[in-house]
Amino acid sequence: MMRLASSVLAVGLAVAHAEDAAATCPPADFDTIASFDLDSFIAKRWWAQQQMEVVYLPKSQNRCVFADYSKRAPGLLGYEVAVDNHAEDVAPPHKMHDSGKSLLCAKIVDQARGKLAVAPCFLPSFFAGPYWIIDYSEEEGYAIISGGAPTKRSAGGCSTGTGVNDSGFWIFTRQQKRDQALLDKARAIAAKKGFDLSMLNDVDQSECTEDSFQQAAFLM
Repeated sequence: MMRLASSVLAVGLAVAHAEDAAATCPPADFDTIASFDLDSFIAKRWWAQQQMEVVYLPKSQNRCVFADYSKRAPGLLGYEVAVDNHAEDVAPPHKMHDSGKSLLCAKIVDQARGKLAVAPCFLPSFFAGPYWIIDYSEEEGYAIISGGAPTKRSAGGCSTGTGVNDSGFWIFTRQQKRDQALLDKARAIAAKKGFDLSMLNDVDQSECTEDSFQQAAFLM
């Protein structure tokens, strides 16, 4: 009887250990993309189809969200990439929130693994927050981006924080119009990486016009 009780206890401990390991955030095998091509990635605009709410991008701005990137001279602070983020209020009159081409910059931390760090261009890169390409296919036209490793445990898996740095989770596509099959594929990849998909909210790209983007660029 004692031997049986010991065996049951051992099995129970092993199961508990396995469950704890599975619930570790980030997962033990978590990693970013391999052999990342930065020049290809920044060549064209990225449209957010789904994204996590963070302090600097509330759900109330989940309309016409896109990102443009371009190479820049590193300068004294060492930032090699210019970042232009655009979003609009969901509610009319759809106020625009556009960072312009000189406010935000990215520093290349590990180019081969798609690890960048983003901050206002005037701040030392010490203050920059991680911006990692988790998976990306130029051929299929999608990218999964995270504000660093998903270290927070949540009901549906792992997530990043919701503050300024170490926060954010996005699924981008090259095409403005949503391709549900492609989005579902990207979501499945993110889930396998351990991300909690319940953190993602839809972005409305259905009524975005180039005129409004040009107006934003003029105002900036």
